[in-house]
Amino acid sequence: MSDNENERIDTEEQPAAPAVDAEPEPSGDGRDDVKKTRRIPLFIAVIAALAAAVLSAQITFLTVRQSYHKKLATIEQSRFADSKLSQLDQIYRKYYINDIDESKLVDGLIEGYIYGVGDKYGNYMTRAEYDEYIQGLQSKTDGVGISVIWNTEHLALEVLYVYEGSPAEKAGVEAGDLIVEVDGKSVAEQGYDNTVNLVRGEKGSKVSLTLRRGENYSELLTVEAVRDTVVADTVRYKQYGTVAVISISGFHENTPTELAAAIDAIKKLGCDRIVFDMRNNPGGLLTSVRDSLDLILPEGTIVRMVDSEGNWTSLSSDASCVSMPMVVIVNGNTASAAELFTSALMDFDYATVIGTQTYGKGTVTAPYALSDGSVVYISMQHYYPPTSGNFEGRGITPDETVDLSDEAKKINFYKLTYENDDQLRRAVEIIKEK
Repeated sequence: MSDNENERIDTEEQPAAPAVDAEPEPSGDGRDDVKKTRRIPLFIAVIAALAAAVLSAQITFLTVRQSYHKKLATIEQSRFADSKLSQLDQIYRKYYINDIDESKLVDGLIEGYIYGVGDKYGNYMTRAEYDEYIQGLQSKTDGVGISVIWNTEHLALEVLYVYEGSPAEKAGVEAGDLIVEVDGKSVAEQGYDNTVNLVRGEKGSKVSLTLRRGENYSELLTVEAVRDTVVADTVRYKQYGTVAVISISGFHENTPTELAAAIDAIKKLGCDRIVFDMRNNPGGLLTSVRDSLDLILPEGTIVRMVDSEGNWTSLSSDASCVSMPMVVIVNGNTASAAELFTSALMDFDYATVIGTQTYGKGTVTAPYALSDGSVVYISMQHYYPPTSGNFEGRGITPDETVDLSDEAKKINFYKLTYENDDQLRRAVEIIKEK
């Protein structure tokens, strides 16, 4: 069970280095094929054999002793850790004033282990948390089908986007509405996270939303929506003349299909160049970014990966590709699979990259199930773009550094317009020159 192996993927190992202890090839003239021999006295042969036996025994002894001490050190270290944990457990069970929740104790020990080994991308999830996480990677959630941000001025949820055919659309919710109450509970008092959880709920259940809309949000109305399973889109596009700006919010299971549909749509609109907006894209599934790059790039290696034992694998694209000038916009929140997408386009000389330095996550994490159904994610591979180096801890440096203005930074990113988005405007300028 792995987030980078949802389906079978073909891998190609890196060529092995030639052996350094190989015997030289014969010269070909036959002179090396027959060796001259000399007789050796018997007592010299016996002494040589005894010396070889002693040397062999010494080497064997040294090897066994080193192996023994290594194993002994490991055993002693394990006993030391077990002893400390055992002592701590006994002390707590004897003197701790409150009850001990055994389930929470085990969960905490697992989380402590991950922290102790220093795996900064490692993560532990209960079965319920993992199921919810997988739903997110499938872009599925039970709710009303809206994208929201926190409106700090009015202390309310502001609706950015209403998904087509969603319960919210059927109930009459519109982009720009402020949600001020959910089932009679004040959003200002509940805060962002609690309110989002109130809006979500079991499929088929009802939720009441009190909205403000219109000029100065003077209109007040209440609507009722029946929750359903909603598939959120990860790819959206806008047209600026012959330039299409395609925004990818994450690499989920449905992203490659959405991207293919978006590229077909912009071609029909007459667009002949693309700006990929990868800002605030945290990454996602390796299979998703692989299939997305396969749509765009010509035949060649997309990504190379190496595991803890030095084994290399690679993923490739086929010959079909998209032949348009391209620009990619990135920022400090462009991470993981989004960085791979960006660097692959750079390595193929397919796109100019503008924006600010990216996050720097060049590590593949994979989930492994524990006996009770809980899951632990571990860092198990480093990945490399097609030809450039791994960017773990470094990020990707754009071809041209372009930051948002101080005024634009005061605006919620998702409410930026073409007029105040310096990075988007510069991207469109560059691609028009291509």
